Amino acid sequence: MPKDIFNTLFNLPSELGGQVTSLFSDSTIKIAITGLSRSGKTVFITSLIDQLLHQNRLSSVTTAHSAFKTTLKPPLHNVRRFDYYTFIDKLKNEQLWPDGTDAISHTLLEFESKSYFSFMGNSTFTVEFIDYPGEWLLDLSMLEYSYEEWSVKTLAWLRGLDESEADAYVQSVDSLSSNSVGSDYELELHTKYKTLVTNLKAAHYSQITPGRFIMPADLANDPMLLFAPINGASPKLVKVFKQRYDKYVNEVVKGIHLEHFKGFERQVVLLDVIESLENGYACHKDMKAGLKSMLGLYDHEDKNFLFQWFSPSIKKVLFVATKADQVAASQHANFATLLEEMVSEFRRELDISHIETETQIVSSLKSTTTIEKKYDGKQLSFVRGILEEDGQLHDLYPGEMPSQFPTKASWQKDNYAFKRFMPPKRSYKEGEALEHINMDKVVEKLLGDLL
Repeated sequence: MPKDIFNTLFNLPSELGGQVTSLFSDSTIKIAITGLSRSGKTVFITSLIDQLLHQNRLSSVTTAHSAFKTTLKPPLHNVRRFDYYTFIDKLKNEQLWPDGTDAISHTLLEFESKSYFSFMGNSTFTVEFIDYPGEWLLDLSMLEYSYEEWSVKTLAWLRGLDESEADAYVQSVDSLSSNSVGSDYELELHTKYKTLVTNLKAAHYSQITPGRFIMPADLANDPMLLFAPINGASPKLVKVFKQRYDKYVNEVVKGIHLEHFKGFERQVVLLDVIESLENGYACHKDMKAGLKSMLGLYDHEDKNFLFQWFSPSIKKVLFVATKADQVAASQHANFATLLEEMVSEFRRELDISHIETETQIVSSLKSTTTIEKKYDGKQLSFVRGILEEDGQLHDLYPGEMPSQFPTKASWQKDNYAFKRFMPPKRSYKEGEALEHINMDKVVEKLLGDLL
């Protein structure tokens, strides 16, 4: 039972209401954290854990709630643990960004606070964070389609792209005939498609399936992945690819991916709004389509279709735009407005489904400072930080964030070229959390009703 409902029913103080609620709630709250590669998911999860463990940069949270202690618990049986200790060492001691995660991993945190009444004992609950690659989450859309339907949909998407490599692949498919059979054709088409989607991902396209073609993890070189979207010109080739596609959907998407998603109550969706802005209308549109696919499990046309595999009890979705430190603090209001614009459609749809939604811009690790400087006779907001490209400290003027996304006709990619920075060169005291922007607001919006 949510804390606010309990408080209303029994007229309890908020702190006491939370403690009584914990006696009647499930012992573990599952929170899925998803985001496409380059959205900053690994650093976000690392910072989130670090803030909760040390709390010295969560003053707004600790002031608003009773004191609590957070403990990192041993991993669950037979699941991969998110490697917090390695990642935090990389950020704090080596001042380097960690490599992104490429598989599902879990983190267990136990929260403990003092009860009002000693006979009740301390109030405790556990939060399980599930690190879930967005590329794999896109594969949930494959549950809706047969191999033939997926091929038609994917080929239609490729035909609509203004990309020469996509055109070349479609031409290869159009040249197939009933004589196109055998392992050589299978390998050639699979290789061409895998190379294509890998390059499209590098070119900032998002709506790509299967996700394991980009992030194979433990399935690297598995013959099950040896398929590609084609037309029906070669029935024998279709039959072979269909068998592998069906095996992938049944054993990987249903058997592995959904298993980790069972029973989660909250979801964090990380978005790289800056990437969307920098790479033009086509990539922005594709990123929104990818986001729609990621959220499709809440709005499936056949509700029983997904419910027969797992029972989503989702109550809250938090949309987070990362990398707020790449723009000056004076531009954060526009940054937040862009995030709101990007997800407004999805927020309405989720609200209709009785799912609470919120938004937040953050920097999981603040790598720049905003300074005021005169340039060409004007007082402008610059960002100061260590550039990735040369490892040197620079003062850069990143320009102004627009208050809304440009139209297709007016979008000029050259207007937006935000730089990437390294973690700051600084030493941390024992128990000092990462410096951030708005991670305290993330904690409040995600967990405030539980504290």
